[in-house]
Amino acid sequence: MDKDLQFSLANNAKEWLALSLSISSAEKISFNKIHDDFFATYGANFMAHVYRTTFEHVLQNMPDAERSKLLASFKQAMDMAIDEHYSTTHF
Repeated sequence: MDKDLQFSLANNAKEWLALSLSISSAEKISFNKIHDDFFATYGANFMAHVYRTTFEHVLQNMPDAERSKLLASFKQAMDMAIDEHYSTTHF
C-alpha cells in the first residue's frame, strides 16, 4: 500500500471515529438491532446486496483519484481473502 493511500485511509478512519463518537449509545444500539434483525430475517445474501449497493453509491460520489484508490484496496483485500480461503479449505 502506498503512502498516499495509507494517509487517505488514516484520515478516513479518523473521520469515521469522530462520527462514531458523535452517535449516541442509543443510536448505536438501535442501528445494531436493526442490522442484526435484517441479517437474521433476510440472510447473508440480502445483506451482501445492501453492502454492495452502499459501496456503489459511495463510489459514484467520490472523486476519481479516491475511487481508484478504494477500488485498488478492495481488489487487494479480495485477492488476499480468496488466497486465504483456498489455503485453508483446499490442501
